[in-house]
Amino acid sequence: MREIIYYGAGKNLRDFEKDFVRETGYPMCVCDSSHAKQGKEYVFAGGHCCKIVSLEYVKSEYPNYELWLTLAEHNIKNVYDYLIEIGKVPAEKIHFFGNREYRLGCFNLQNYIYISSNNIKTCAHFPWTTHFYFDEDQVLEEKDIVVKLDELEAWRRETIEKLRNGEKTSCHGCSALHWGFFEKEPHVEILGVGPNFHGGTKCNCNCFYCNQNIVIRTESNQKLSNYDIHRISAEYYDTLDTTILADGEPTILPQIDEICDLVMQRNWSIQLNTNAILYKEKIAEAIAANPKSFMAVALDAGSRETYRKIKRVDTYERVIENLHKYKEKGCNIFLKYILIPQYNDNIDEIIKFLQVVEALNVKHVTLSQNLSGFVDGVRHDADPDMPESMFCLFTYMVARLQEMGIPWDFQIEFISKHDIDRIEKLRK
Repeated sequence: MREIIYYGAGKNLRDFEKDFVRETGYPMCVCDSSHAKQGKEYVFAGGHCCKIVSLEYVKSEYPNYELWLTLAEHNIKNVYDYLIEIGKVPAEKIHFFGNREYRLGCFNLQNYIYISSNNIKTCAHFPWTTHFYFDEDQVLEEKDIVVKLDELEAWRRETIEKLRNGEKTSCHGCSALHWGFFEKEPHVEILGVGPNFHGGTKCNCNCFYCNQNIVIRTESNQKLSNYDIHRISAEYYDTLDTTILADGEPTILPQIDEICDLVMQRNWSIQLNTNAILYKEKIAEAIAANPKSFMAVALDAGSRETYRKIKRVDTYERVIENLHKYKEKGCNIFLKYILIPQYNDNIDEIIKFLQVVEALNVKHVTLSQNLSGFVDGVRHDADPDMPESMFCLFTYMVARLQEMGIPWDFQIEFISKHDIDRIEKLRK
């Protein structure tokens, strides 16, 4: 017989007790570590009363106990660790509301799908990425996309089950794999559509570090367009609520207006990776329509001269002007700064970039280094750890952003595990 015990007799239980009871029914009792609460009664809104007891009491009186954690999200991990390490509660006896579990996992594995004309995958973290390839030079039809999605979803569920059981998977060794709270079933919400569908994956910029240089200048033989992939994905995943428009320049996609219409019809949010060389009214409308939407621009510079060296186009002033226009329309703007040796890794350039950040009142800044493995479209070997001089500049940028109250992150796939640890310490 199940013996359901709630753990935590605090405010979060009071705020959400109806939802909790709806999922489990009333508990046998409520457990709490507070000696001041133990021995008292907890009275539910419906009048049901439960005794508040200690963990030792639960163990002695309820041999089939299940501990259901009623604490607020920010407290759950610490309490979970306490119950496992100090309370000696078996992990299988601890439960979480909302169909969640505590295990190894990753955001992309749980939430993300990426579809290109040659493969489907959940992430780009090499060498741990698992691809589901189409045949070389295959002209895709809708059924081909669906078949590969079926294959990937079977793999996704199998991988999650292995992680749940402590088995090794292809994801082991990836810096993105971590212990955390995840839904028991994947909940695919975010769609990325890559090269190279009908109309191509073109770009009106020429960044020297671009790893898509060859692809975006190759004509596509596909009949399906970027818009078609959005439509097919929306029919396959009823949980989708976000699209990432990236790879090449989305503002010049042949059916960008149709994509924006689909996004607004379904109330999706947009994560638009753009160079902002063009201003599009329809895009501004679609991004402004959803508060979760944003446009991300890898500016990488604070001056026209440096921008021109990195981007190899002379459009800096136009980009800044367009960003202000998007801002005036109500668009959330994220900026990115890739620290590139001998280009923008100097304090003067960084100060000018931060002035742009402040003038635009951007919502978020992403920092990175150029470990994409490409320079001038040619793969190269790079030291996975940041040079100390660059890390000092990175630290300066973080300090200034935190002074300005602007959230920041770093591009995890382009940073070593050692640097991840160093950067996390900066947050503290």
